[in-house]
Amino acid sequence: MYLREAVLLLLVIFYGYITQIDSKVEFTNIKCISKDKSFFEFEYCYIKSVNRSYKYISLKTNMYQLPIKNASATLQLFKRFRSYTPITMNVTVDVCKYMASNMNSGNPMLKLYAEATKKYSNVHHKCPFDHDLVVDKLPTQFLNQHFTTVLPLPPGDYAFFSSWYVRGVERGNIWIYGIIS
Repeated sequence: MYLREAVLLLLVIFYGYITQIDSKVEFTNIKCISKDKSFFEFEYCYIKSVNRSYKYISLKTNMYQLPIKNASATLQLFKRFRSYTPITMNVTVDVCKYMASNMNSGNPMLKLYAEATKKYSNVHHKCPFDHDLVVDKLPTQFLNQHFTTVLPLPPGDYAFFSSWYVRGVERGNIWIYGIIS
């Protein structure tokens, strides 16, 4: 009799510990590649680790051919098994139309893009873009919320690949690597 109650109590305690486990996103690498240096270059592109729990990404582009009135991007999320394998569909978005439409999309990747540009970037407006583009101190805490609640992903190594096009020509790539633990 007492054994059954003790086992039940242990199961309740064990369940409580399991439901309190938190996932954590951590940046491991970032690569910013300019395919057309006469169009733009990255002034900087880095991950900064302030302490063990606070890391952020910052990047800045120097744009040489302004204004930009026709921009698009392809976005895709990969998970590493033996190599990086796509786990989401390759989403192509017309950036100018998306920004003009108040960013109403059911796609979680596009929602993440919209919220990140609103809080941590200067690209949250309609086209034309007539200035250098900046992502300033995008923290891991912001991504923790999105990749553990909005778009729940299992633990592992991940990569976010994006290609950026202006007037139909690929101009650059941004690859962000991270771990969800």
